[in-house]
Amino acid sequence: MKSHTWQFDRHGDPADVMHWREQELPEPGPGQALVRIRSVGLNNSDMNYVSGQYFPPEEFPTCQGQEAVGDVLALGSELQGKPLRDDEIKVGSRIAFLPMLVDTQSMGVFRDVGLYSQSALVPVPAGFSDAEGAAYWEGIITMVGALDMAGAGPDSVEGKTLLVTAGASGMGVIALKLARAWGMRTIATTRNTRKAKGLEDICDAVVVSETPEKIVEGVHAVTDGRGADVILDPVGDDYFPALIECAASSGSIVSYESMTGSSASLPILQMMLKDLSIHGFTVHRTMNNPELLDRLIAIGLEYADVARPIIAGHYRMSDAPEALVELRKARHLGKLILEA
Repeated sequence: MKSHTWQFDRHGDPADVMHWREQELPEPGPGQALVRIRSVGLNNSDMNYVSGQYFPPEEFPTCQGQEAVGDVLALGSELQGKPLRDDEIKVGSRIAFLPMLVDTQSMGVFRDVGLYSQSALVPVPAGFSDAEGAAYWEGIITMVGALDMAGAGPDSVEGKTLLVTAGASGMGVIALKLARAWGMRTIATTRNTRKAKGLEDICDAVVVSETPEKIVEGVHAVTDGRGADVILDPVGDDYFPALIECAASSGSIVSYESMTGSSASLPILQMMLKDLSIHGFTVHRTMNNPELLDRLIAIGLEYADVARPIIAGHYRMSDAPEALVELRKARHLGKLILEA
């Protein structure tokens, strides 16, 4: 079957290096599914992958993208020991994908039709649009997984405060909504006053922080100097020492991206005196732990109405390079979507 996909042969600006190419697909084999893509969720990792600031591809050319919703066109025989996660997934089903179970290198989801492992398929939560389904599971697996790493879950957050930096991202929105529903006090940071207004409906407090010092000042003001018990951070280098000042005694900081760099200078004595736990998280941790993955999927389905993503904008699949450039500008609240 003929399909088309976005590929790049070298790292660089998306507009310069991404190309829409024809690709021949075989019929699905054992444990595979042929899927027509409807909507694709854009993540910072997509932009970083193209620009060379993420895990490098095994070789060039490489495809792109991990998060989408589509229709099952054909199924190979079921892979023994790896049943579909929903008995209702069959030819004609609308499905979503789990991040990191999509072969980005050879297939990705920036395309019209793709061939995927059945183990990558997951249900679209009831009542979700295509765009919402394509904006959801990356956030659930990453943010609930990061919260779990910090010891925070639906039944273990009483009296705790959560701080999410860059809280207006699609990831941040899901974390804030879930944690608030579980009973945590939630604080978001943003550098944009317009996005701060939108965040006011999602969390308990918003700190507008053009500088690291502003984060410290704002969080201490909101928490009466106590700090946050759990901090989820994608910003990295520039703000990390400030996050240690923002952390409560015996608090946890979980890094899940490093947008400003990955070589922060840390005040070790302060970390010791505060008895802090500092973690690095990627979805690889979840994908390597089937029991944890199943638990996160169950949480995602149970809390779907609460954690419903915010869709910030729609682009055509043909405009994928331009959409990634807009993603990098970080002017939006929520998630940008590609539509087939």
